[in-house]
Amino acid sequence: MIYRKATEKDIAQLVELRKKQLEDEGIAPINNIDTELTHFFELSFKKNSFISWISEEDNEIIATSGVCFYKYPPSYLNPSGKVAYITNMYTKYEYRSRGIALALLKLVILEAKKRDYLFLRLHASDMGRPIYEEIGFKPFDDFMEMNLSLNRNGE
Repeated sequence: MIYRKATEKDIAQLVELRKKQLEDEGIAPINNIDTELTHFFELSFKKNSFISWISEEDNEIIATSGVCFYKYPPSYLNPSGKVAYITNMYTKYEYRSRGIALALLKLVILEAKKRDYLFLRLHASDMGRPIYEEIGFKPFDDFMEMNLSLNRNGE
């Protein structure tokens, strides 16, 4: 098993795994979103506004992660206005409970740190919440947040 950053050649697999993630979260596939997902990944990779770390075994992606980079108007608590949003965390069923998601989560946190993002946000599924809490995410409004200036667990 290897960990690496996803590239444009991985887009087809990322599209399929994103749809599987949504379905596992109980969201019915009422529309075909292949074109929209493909466009999102292509554009985001080109603009470097989304990075995905993946776990791969035998040239097959078995787990994904992602982080989108945003900028909001500066505030007193966040003078840079930079917020990273973690998304696309998904591990194929047969590979769960092996620490893969935690390893990928740490890699996307490092990506945010490299870009000087101090605030990370995400929406957690019931299944994912314990992993995020373990690493230091706290409830904040309708999502979870980590302030990297206060938390060192992301390494």
